[in-house]
Amino acid sequence: MDSDQLFSSLVRQYLFVSLYRAFIESLASENATRLLSMQMAEKNIEEHMSELEVQLHRERQAGITSELLDLVTGFEALTSQERSG
Repeated sequence: MDSDQLFSSLVRQYLFVSLYRAFIESLASENATRLLSMQMAEKNIEEHMSELEVQLHRERQAGITSELLDLVTGFEALTSQERSG
């Protein structure tokens, strides 16, 4: 192999490796961006779940309080009827 062929082969290999490296770096950058996006989405979901759990507990407690008030009101109505009747 003469020096011109060797130089030509080395230039082709260098260009191939340079393009391959650019492709790999681009792919790595894209995947890093996707990972960051998914991590942010996961964090938002966890925050939203926490908010929904708090809301669920409040609604559940409000339902329990309402039922207890209904029971107390009914009991007071019955006892007042028994006293007056």
